[in-house]
Amino acid sequence: MNQLQAFATFSQSGEHVYRTSTYIQWGTGAQSLGSCLLLNPGSATLFRERPAPNHSIMGQITLDPTMQQLVKLVAEIYQNRSLDGRFTIYNLFTLQNPRSVDAIATFEKLVENGETTISEQLVPIQELQQHPWILLGWGCQTKASWQYLPLLKQSWLQRIAASGIPFFGKTCSNGRDYYHPCPQLFATREALLRDLVNEHIQINPGSRTAFWR
Repeated sequence: MNQLQAFATFSQSGEHVYRTSTYIQWGTGAQSLGSCLLLNPGSATLFRERPAPNHSIMGQITLDPTMQQLVKLVAEIYQNRSLDGRFTIYNLFTLQNPRSVDAIATFEKLVENGETTISEQLVPIQELQQHPWILLGWGCQTKASWQYLPLLKQSWLQRIAASGIPFFGKTCSNGRDYYHPCPQLFATREALLRDLVNEHIQINPGSRTAFWR
């Protein structure tokens, strides 16, 4: 496998840190190996510098557990071939906070106060069309009090549908949301990885035979 690195852009506004343009790089190629849509940026940080207030900085980042799981997923999908390209990580919203419930509460407040909008969280359709597929995995948490997060999910799904790229994920019991690809319970990660690879096969039947059947 070619050397692995991860990169992202960080910015700070007030007390909040935002992470955008996140990708995992194999080799030096710019071709997309795939993409995913998660909830929000987690614990991955820059190796060295930190963003100054009201400025942004791009650099190499540490691979957090979610990224490590995504590396395994990409390796299985491509059957451990020598990879040269990048895997892009999108998030429903870009506010960095490893505690998802706190992150959602803050996002809801920021939208309510007019400090951000749902449309500001989306990426152009043309950008999505550069990817061969997108994995949906923002998690199964729901609360009746969350007003803007459901609207944000709907907006992302509409944009993905408009792009025409294949999407997949393991559906939650509510039929609307998708399991996060890196469960907190370590013992369940391998089983979910198998499920996700087989879900990918369903949208791309010629890619390979079913994984671990």
